[in-house]
Amino acid sequence: MRHRVDHRKLGRTAAHRKAMLRNMVTSLFASERITTTEPKAKEARRLAERLITRAKKGYAANQDGEKGVALAHWRQAARHVQKTAVLKKLFEEIAPHYLDRNGGYTRIIKLENRLGDNAREVLLELVDTHKTSKPKQSRKAEAEEAADEKKTEKKAKAKAKGKTKTKTKAKAKAKAKGKSKAKATAKAD
Repeated sequence: MRHRVDHRKLGRTAAHRKAMLRNMVTSLFASERITTTEPKAKEARRLAERLITRAKKGYAANQDGEKGVALAHWRQAARHVQKTAVLKKLFEEIAPHYLDRNGGYTRIIKLENRLGDNAREVLLELVDTHKTSKPKQSRKAEAEEAADEKKTEKKAKAKAKGKTKTKTKAKAKAKAKGKSKAKATAKAD
């Protein structure tokens, strides 16, 4: 029976599990989205939501002039967030962003199963941030989008220089002329 079972053990010792969750939460706050397996994401989400709530309380206490209370919240969060730059980002950027939100700071999006062990992978991300407002694309789609951006930049530069015709239009006209000549010779035969 599962009476009063609080968390997933994730097949690790307590020390390994705590270290792994600290690393995951630190990475989540640093990059605002991470890819991991579903059980790990659900555990990391619990910790991340608690830390964001703590950061909100610390931010509010700092704004009210209660420096001691704010410092206590910083120290408690520093037990889990391992990098000071990420901790600073949590309290100065992420917490003010979620001041009017009462929970639900993260979302889990299911992805495909992993090839090696067929584990269910998910995307754990912070909600409504600049980076996560548009959905994550595959590497192929990102490469295509970058190539399209480069093409539009080249066209804009060409127009700025005064060139009205682009290479693609000239090539299309040349092909059309070549096809019409081929049709004329075919009719003559």
